[in-house]
Amino acid sequence: MDIEVVYQYEDVMVYAGKPKRDFIKDYILTYDKDFFEPLSARVNIDIFTEKLCTQATVFLALKKGKVAGLIAAYFYAPESKKGYITLTHTKEEFRGQHIATYLLDAVTVYAKEKNFKFIDLGVYKENVSAYNLYLHYGFKILCDNGVRCEMRFTI
Repeated sequence: MDIEVVYQYEDVMVYAGKPKRDFIKDYILTYDKDFFEPLSARVNIDIFTEKLCTQATVFLALKKGKVAGLIAAYFYAPESKKGYITLTHTKEEFRGQHIATYLLDAVTVYAKEKNFKFIDLGVYKENVSAYNLYLHYGFKILCDNGVRCEMRFTI
């Protein structure tokens, strides 16, 4: 990872920057089935990996030196003042340890530092843990089609 900035939260370090292709592709393939709907069923993994490597900022959480989770977000349209979280994942062994909250904290601080005003994302309503995480964090529902919600966090 080409590290741009580092954030520290208690015993968790969050590194933000551009991911390396091999790392991000291996991560996606390894944890594909952890997602509510596996990524491989929704996207072409090679194309998605390329887009993440060229256009996303990845926030990688490490706890005691071990990768605990990540968020990939797009901040490539500063004129819109809107970022977009495209991928959020916490490894099973680290769930319930506030990793996703630390990652969201890092994303929001980063967005603010870059003068963004909003962070959007999409989430399946049946993915109750993610849906509740975003609501609890302060994301508001923009659109709800009964299956998936578009949500926004205002910085």
